[in-house]
Amino acid sequence: MSSDHKVYPLDQSPLFKLTTKKRLAALLALSIGEMQLLAKDANALYSEFDVLKKSGGVRGVESPHHRLKTVQARIANLLSRIAPPDYLFCPVKGRCYVKNAAEHLGQRVVHCLDIRKYFPSTPSRRIYWFFFSIMQCEKDVASILANLATYQGHLPTGSPLSPIMAFFAYSDVWEIIAGYCEVHGYRLTIYIDDVTISGASLSPSVLWDVKRAIHGAGLQYHKERHFVDRPAEITGVIVHREQLLVPNRQLKKLRETERDLKQPHSDIHRKKLLERLAGLRAQTSQIATARHA
Repeated sequence: MSSDHKVYPLDQSPLFKLTTKKRLAALLALSIGEMQLLAKDANALYSEFDVLKKSGGVRGVESPHHRLKTVQARIANLLSRIAPPDYLFCPVKGRCYVKNAAEHLGQRVVHCLDIRKYFPSTPSRRIYWFFFSIMQCEKDVASILANLATYQGHLPTGSPLSPIMAFFAYSDVWEIIAGYCEVHGYRLTIYIDDVTISGASLSPSVLWDVKRAIHGAGLQYHKERHFVDRPAEITGVIVHREQLLVPNRQLKKLRETERDLKQPHSDIHRKKLLERLAGLRAQTSQIATARHA
């Protein structure tokens, strides 16, 4: 962690045992009136639109207006300063998708699953529960924070707060799963909605306990993948024995983009190709650097 991002235990967070709206407003750089108005009108302060997904289709975005987004970013910053568990890799400053994959190097068996529609499936009552029961805030403070964090009763897909808030909203579930893994000597990583468990072997009954804990919390899992003595793809990185490799599809995109750049293009299209090439090369370099670290 860099020196400008000091972390501390949960009970040392400025949000812990927060009892007054006045103190919360000060933390959020708002007047009490502004804060209450934002919390009251939060549902009206969003724009909804679709964006194209790289894999095809569209993804719905619920984007907060600037003023609310700024406040959500402040809450996210406060939560991000709570010392994260070792198994959480995103959103955590200094950890990335490559380090998430590297945690599973040398493991014979890897099991991956995704939480389906993680943000829309995280209700406001879970946010309230975290601030009231875990952070021990007063009821009115917890209620305001839950309203500021959610849209139409759930975490919005376009908020800077949703990634870290989703983790804390289900922190009890993740701790139960981490406990299962620790007892059996498994490695666990969580990268927003990507859950990966690995070990020399994985007990089907323990994996069922993990899935039951997720389902019991009101979440659904999908995209299950199970790898035994073969390369595993984890958060976009191939893990093969003691090696980290770039997926073939990424190498193909890199070659195609390099080839495409040799053709004549408009300045605008050429700029887009150069940006894509820079991004692909950065990904490849990041994996190669981690592989040789």
